[in-house]
Amino acid sequence: MGPQSVAAFVFEPIVGAAGGVVPAPDGYAQAIQAVCRKYDVLMIADEVMCGSGRSGTWRALEHDGVVPDIMCIAKGLAGGYIPLGAALVTARVAAPIHAEHGAFMTGHTFTGHTAACAAGLAVQHIVQRDRLLDRVRTVGATFQETIRRTLSRFDEVGDVRGRGFLIGIELVRDRRTRLPFSPDRALSFDIGARAFADGLICYPCSGNADGTAGDTIIIAPPYNASDGELEEIVVKLAGAVDAALGACRT
Repeated sequence: MGPQSVAAFVFEPIVGAAGGVVPAPDGYAQAIQAVCRKYDVLMIADEVMCGSGRSGTWRALEHDGVVPDIMCIAKGLAGGYIPLGAALVTARVAAPIHAEHGAFMTGHTFTGHTAACAAGLAVQHIVQRDRLLDRVRTVGATFQETIRRTLSRFDEVGDVRGRGFLIGIELVRDRRTRLPFSPDRALSFDIGARAFADGLICYPCSGNADGTAGDTIIIAPPYNASDGELEEIVVKLAGAVDAALGACRT
């Protein structure tokens, strides 16, 4: 074993559903990139969930001052109007492929789908025109703090974390020990169902603690959500958490 057996390092700059919104520690991405460059290993960033402006910068890794060799993006790219994903590569990665084949020899039936690409372009024009990334970056911190303050009355809320408009709320049995609820309780899905019934769509996640136990709720509002809509999200989220935890205690 050695660097010659490693092709690439793949990671999420902000771990999404698998961790319940866990931003990489400061300095982590730079350290990983230094190791990759030392051993000529590709650095691949999975920004499908956290990229395209979701965290307040177009690339999530802008926060870390890092440019990966390959980056996967989707979701926010077309604003949810139509499915669209893309893989971006640096000139250093593209050059030998183009020299050998003239183009990337990969694809599937819907590669380069005209309507999807048009939707993505339109969304990005609007994001730029309305300075929505500035809003996500500045309002996101306040929004996260409002969620943290509103939910602080619940001992079962162990953590509120994230960046921009990607926020995770972790539920625990004991805030001191961080012990998770039993998977049989399916607490995150209970909260998600109660929120949905009240008009709020959130993202329940499970298994975040050990692969089986662990409950997190992800909140990811539209970049152009108004102040009033953000307040409504917090109120409805708190109501769903209160109702679900009340059911736990009975």
